[in-house]
Amino acid sequence: MDISIIIPLHKPNKKLLEKIEKTLKKQDYPGKINLIKVDKGLGLAESLNYGIKKAKTDIVVSLHQDCIPFSDKWLQKLVNPLKNKGIVASVSKVELPLKFWKEFDLFAKIMSAKEQKLITPLIDEKGCAYKKTALIKTGLFDGKNFRTAGEDFDMWIKLNKIGKISYPNCRVLHYHKHTFKNRIKKEFQLSNGFGALVRIYKKDMPKWWLGILKSLPIIGWPLFLVGFPYFKAGFKSILWIPLSLLINFIYSAGFWKGFLMKKQTI
Repeated sequence: MDISIIIPLHKPNKKLLEKIEKTLKKQDYPGKINLIKVDKGLGLAESLNYGIKKAKTDIVVSLHQDCIPFSDKWLQKLVNPLKNKGIVASVSKVELPLKFWKEFDLFAKIMSAKEQKLITPLIDEKGCAYKKTALIKTGLFDGKNFRTAGEDFDMWIKLNKIGKISYPNCRVLHYHKHTFKNRIKKEFQLSNGFGALVRIYKKDMPKWWLGILKSLPIIGWPLFLVGFPYFKAGFKSILWIPLSLLINFIYSAGFWKGFLMKKQTI
């Protein structure tokens, strides 16, 4: 089964990108692998759509420019579930390597502490495979309402209406370098996208009520305190208390902007 791998590009780290390409060439996969790198200055959703339309294969894979397949069996394990008629997509687990995480600045390290583990996302394009026919049936990624955040959750909702999503035992290593500044921006983007999702899907949106609670200044603050890995962060975790209050306000601003405008704009 031949496949196309789409890598949306935005100011990529050249050495990391070269390493990704070398890893893809070493994949133990029986079919032909077509690599489509999209560097058109588009948002994430539209970059993926560009690659999907260009792909000539029945199966397309999305891979972020900062994600490296963990093993040479990654692609085979990821694509195999799609042989099942009822499966429309397959999602990799995502790991933020401990050694890499330790290189972050203090506040970025604290803000990303919850991600320093093996995560199974609902769908997030970091390493996912899809049947092209299913993507076309959903109308592709919604680049109109979600430019850089929320398009993955939107696609998860649409794909679940037409089939099942598989979560095989394969993973990618996520090498996105966080700083305090870009992490703050990311929190703003993610909350902005979630606000738009709640407005568009209303009560059909999973955990819509949680997003609204988190968006309430002060009132939603305890939700940011719960679930933080205090033992992992050590004595520095005390900084999470005032920092989480700041994030509560940022989340509130992003969420309500997305909700009121009915689209992700940040």
